[in-house]
Amino acid sequence: MNDIVEKQEMFFQRLKYIQELAVVTAMSKNEKHDKLEEVLYSVTYDAIYGFLELIDGYAINAIKVDLIDKETGISMRKNIELHDKCVDYLRAN
Repeated sequence: MNDIVEKQEMFFQRLKYIQELAVVTAMSKNEKHDKLEEVLYSVTYDAIYGFLELIDGYAINAIKVDLIDKETGISMRKNIELHDKCVDYLRAN
């Protein structure tokens, strides 16, 4: 696996971890697990997807941002659209 593909995999695995952590934390504070879990996955998915659209340049044309791996100097967007790729990792419900 080349370095950038590996970095992209690590990036999406971290996003998945962040989403799961937020859901587990919120669920520990509420007794209605099933319904709450669905809502939280949906809300966190929407927030993350929107954030990635922003990075990809679709949300606001005036804002141009990128995620650059500090070790290699290569964009995490290399050969992919981040918001399209996140659907392979995150639950939307």
